Amino acid sequence: MRYQPSPEMLSGRREPLFNTLPPIVVVLTGVIIAATSVQLLSQWEFILDPWIANWMFDAGAIAGGPEFAGVYRPLGHFAPLVLHVFLHGGIFHLVMNMMALVAFGPPVAIALGIGRKGAFAFLLFFAGCAIAGALFQIGWSEFTGQSELAIGASSALSGFIPAVGWLRGGLKGAVRISVPWVVINLVIAVVGEFMASIIGIRLAWAAHIGGVAGGIVLFPLLLAVFNTRLWRLVKRL
Repeated sequence: MRYQPSPEMLSGRREPLFNTLPPIVVVLTGVIIAATSVQLLSQWEFILDPWIANWMFDAGAIAGGPEFAGVYRPLGHFAPLVLHVFLHGGIFHLVMNMMALVAFGPPVAIALGIGRKGAFAFLLFFAGCAIAGALFQIGWSEFTGQSELAIGASSALSGFIPAVGWLRGGLKGAVRISVPWVVINLVIAVVGEFMASIIGIRLAWAAHIGGVAGGIVLFPLLLAVFNTRLWRLVKRL
């Protein structure tokens, strides 16, 4: 049974859609928290073997630039394009991303359909945005010649912003809601070194912009396949 859009959804009101947590959102959040917990705990030798965290970074972190050319990848060179979403730089990084997943995930999951097919579509969308973000990040590193590592689910979650915009206002809504996040990341790109000196880490702004681009393109395609009736309504907005 496909999801039938409510008047609240099409009008942009936050009920009851944004107060619902579909199972797939809960499961994905739990898996990311579990994986990151193992990664963070294994950085403490008296809790877990540090080899675990090193292996997880080798297998999952986005690595771009000449320094990482030919770097060892235990699960292959494609795996990091998706697996980087299960690694985070700390508790704060993890909490911020999981809050975004819980905030933006439900409307996307419900729109793609409640059930196994909908859950598959949701994971496909999440992975697609992660891949788009990773490719943008790697491409920027290769273009500038600056070697960088990037981890975190924000690459994929950036694609959820335009997805919500699609549901609320079609393509114009997707672009409108995405512009502030894109501008923020362009500012980060300009003042990146200054911010890094303050917070101690570099933000993967290129991955965020790549995720937005992926969300704008992928969401309507998946909606057209998995919820045709809703797509017909959305494209009229």
